[in-house]
Amino acid sequence: MSYESLISLRYLRSGTGRGFVSAIGLISVLGVLLGVASLDVVLSVMKGFEDELRDKIIGASSHVVVMSYEGDFGDFAEVEGKLAQIQGVTSTSPFIYNHGMLVTEYAVSGSVIRGIDPNNSASVAAVAEAVGKGSLSKAEKNRDTLSEEGARIISELLHETASGHPPIIIGKELSNMIGAAAGDTVNLVSPYGKIGPFGPTAKIRKFGVIGIFDYGMIEYDSSTAYISLGDAMDFFETQSKITGVEVRVDDIYRARRTGDEIAETLGFPFYAKNWEDSNRSLFRALRLERMAIGIFLGFIVLVAALNIVSTLTMLVMEKKRDIAVLISMGARKSGIRKIFVYDGMIIGTAGTLLGTLFGYLICRFLETSNFIKEVIPFDDNVYPISEFPVRIEPVYFLVVAASSLLICFLATLYPSYRASRENPVESLRYE
Repeated sequence: MSYESLISLRYLRSGTGRGFVSAIGLISVLGVLLGVASLDVVLSVMKGFEDELRDKIIGASSHVVVMSYEGDFGDFAEVEGKLAQIQGVTSTSPFIYNHGMLVTEYAVSGSVIRGIDPNNSASVAAVAEAVGKGSLSKAEKNRDTLSEEGARIISELLHETASGHPPIIIGKELSNMIGAAAGDTVNLVSPYGKIGPFGPTAKIRKFGVIGIFDYGMIEYDSSTAYISLGDAMDFFETQSKITGVEVRVDDIYRARRTGDEIAETLGFPFYAKNWEDSNRSLFRALRLERMAIGIFLGFIVLVAALNIVSTLTMLVMEKKRDIAVLISMGARKSGIRKIFVYDGMIIGTAGTLLGTLFGYLICRFLETSNFIKEVIPFDDNVYPISEFPVRIEPVYFLVVAASSLLICFLATLYPSYRASRENPVESLRYE
């Protein structure tokens, strides 16, 4: 071990010899610890919230949507065949997207009507869990049970209800708004009716509610309803045409690239829109918020770095005589600088390592414990999540730790430079 290292460890001891690390050194370590831990926890929570919201949005829609500039199109089986040959595409599902009004004796509400194919596994997988969650009242049901129950309800879209009406599945919030539950009958009204003697007339058909879905996002749960693809073609009179094809890919982060390849393969008039483009403003705002919070919390580490500066500056003033003796014995200025750089980096490294460990333990506690959920209950009407989201990303921990060490190193430069500029003659004149 070099003499610089030995002396730096000695200087960290208390002046009275009663403690291993001086009180001000402990305060500096604690400051770095709290700053690093706070950054790790907040970034993990923000990442968890973003991923949770992304999963809900993707579950309610799709990874890529293929549509035509000319509007509805037929021969979608040929389009699906071409899509299946593209690398990265795992499944496709035709759909019809239109608007209507759901009317009961209690209320009227506008709604997005989505026609899906109940025989298509991609269609069922996308909404089955949400349908099961909305239809089953027991919270202890696991995810597999929810999906099985949802798939069973979706399969009933192929059959008429007991009342002889075509089936429909509506959102939880929409169900509350119009006062319709499973087993009730609702009227679906389309403004695109036939031309009568007194002008255009609305088209009305009764549908039987067979299930309620719950995505946990009020934007979808309050404005969406599902019917079968065949019923949608018949009601909206699309003449066996569809609005588009939903595409699911094996890697959601390659959805943009896959969408570009789809558009190139199909050619005009088809185009592809991926989930990132559809929700660009939302996720951009979330990333900007995470970045801003990270920068502001980074000031905690800066404050801790100022503590390191003050600690080392006081240490330099206290050890002037020792520095003068070392210089008189032939110590280089670079060696003097190293002594105080080592002191600062010991404090910074100890605080960073302990802060990273402490932050990880807090994240694991939040991830596995219901403590926060019990203290801060999440209202489904306010938050699009049902539990405290935490996503531990090793890269975030590494970046925070590296940034902390860099800040701590920069904090040692001025005190170490000042120590190397001490004049031994002035320091030893009155000794």
